Amino acid sequence: MKRTTGFSALRSGAPMLVGWAFIASPAQATPEDTQLWFVVSAAVPLDQGIVANLEASPRLRQGADQLLTRANVDVRLSEAVSVGAGGAYVEFAGGYELRPHQQVTISAGPLAFRTRVEQRFFDGAPRTEWRLRQRVAASLPLSGRTALTGSAEVLYIARPQHPAEEARVDSWRAIAGVQQRLSPHLVAGLNYLLLLSPREGAPDRLSHVPQVTLTFRP
Repeated sequence: MKRTTGFSALRSGAPMLVGWAFIASPAQATPEDTQLWFVVSAAVPLDQGIVANLEASPRLRQGADQLLTRANVDVRLSEAVSVGAGGAYVEFAGGYELRPHQQVTISAGPLAFRTRVEQRFFDGAPRTEWRLRQRVAASLPLSGRTALTGSAEVLYIARPQHPAEEARVDSWRAIAGVQQRLSPHLVAGLNYLLLLSPREGAPDRLSHVPQVTLTFRP
C-alpha cells in the first residue's frame, strides 16, 4: 500500500518526530472503527516540585475492551523541565501487559514536549518490547474555567516483542478537546482522538475515539 514519503522514511529508519502523520493520508481505503475511552485521574502533590499522577482508563473497543491503570511520579527540575517514571497495567481479553516507563517533559509557554520510553511485558511474549513516544501538547485558556487542549504524538516500536519483527511506527495520534473546571479541585473534559495504526501486509487502520475525562487535583 502506498504512503507518503514521510511514512516510507519511518518504515526504513528512525522515526521523524516532527511533522506528524496527520498531514499524511493513506492512498487506499482505510478500515475504520470507533472506540470510547473514559479517563479518571488524580494529580497529588507529594512535595515541592514532586507530583504523583494516578489514572484508570476503561477503553471500550470493538471485540477487545481494555482496562488501563497507570501511576507516575514527576519531579520538576526547573520551570521548564521535569522528569518522571512510573508504570501501567493493561488488562484485555486473553492476556495482560505490564508497562514501566521513563519520561522527560520540556515546557515552553503553552506548549509541552514529552519524550517517553516504555518497556512492554506481554503475557507469553518471547521478549520485552521497547516503545518510544514523542508528544507535543498545547493548552489555550478561553476563560478562567475553560480551556482548549490538543496534542499530537507518534509511537514507535524500537524493539518488537518478536525477534523476527522489525522496528516500526506503532501509531500516530492527534487529540483535540475542551476542559471545564467544575470546582477548584475537579476538571472535566471531552476529547476527540484520531488514531492511525500502520499495518504491514494489510490496510492501515483508522480509529475514532471520543474520550470523557475527569481529573481531581487536591
